[in-house]
Amino acid sequence: MKKIALVIIALLLSIFNSQAQNRNQEEIRRQLAQAMVDLTNSLILAFEKSDNVEEFKKTITGCWYRAIPREGNDLLNTAYELLSNKTTKEEILKNYNGKEMALAVLYIDNLSNKEVKTDGSELFGGITGDFNSYSNLVLGQCRWYQMCCWLSKIFEGYSGTTLISSDTQAIKNISKKE
Repeated sequence: MKKIALVIIALLLSIFNSQAQNRNQEEIRRQLAQAMVDLTNSLILAFEKSDNVEEFKKTITGCWYRAIPREGNDLLNTAYELLSNKTTKEEILKNYNGKEMALAVLYIDNLSNKEVKTDGSELFGGITGDFNSYSNLVLGQCRWYQMCCWLSKIFEGYSGTTLISSDTQAIKNISKKE
């Protein structure tokens, strides 16, 4: 009888642990929204020095500008729009659907799946280790362009390896939103 009770307790603990690890889509959307808050906050200085979105992107990416992939471009356009509209942290957390940040996460995750050693600067046209003139824009421990650092904050310890499959599916669902 003791063995059965121990097996049941172990089984219940296992179930509760797996449920705690499987975040739902809304939890991930909120994490992506928080990442957008952090990214926009880290880019305020560059925004204040720019007159339009293209100047903003050129200011922060420098020589990387011409190589920005669509995912990075869309993410920077959204950050610029949020800054232009003076969108508050609370509004971003409540209303941002997470699409551009989700696409950025999937872009970096895809690089990791291909075993590309990356800090995430490729999302903005750079190559890991390249100099960036705005590398002094640091929020917490992450430079503005170090998406892998941001991912480790969003997804608790992500280290450039593939995302948990349940998180990946939720992120894919978010990235398809209109």
